[in-house]
Amino acid sequence: MYLVDLRTNTIHDLGCPRYECHIQKIPKDQTKKVYTLETVKRMCDMNTQPRYQGCQWCLPEFYLFDMSKIY
Repeated sequence: MYLVDLRTNTIHDLGCPRYECHIQKIPKDQTKKVYTLETVKRMCDMNTQPRYQGCQWCLPEFYLFDMSKIY
């Protein structure tokens, strides 16, 4: 099962949460549950707004690093 943080549009994998994810600090009214990996792939591949991405610690295969932010 996966958890979407609606504040940051980040998707977390509840099967292998990390300490760095801080899932327990996400308000309950700002979450959405996603049950399949296919839905997560579809949410991350869409070019619509809001843009969803995976968590860099627990779902790195769907994490998008923006190189323009470091310059």
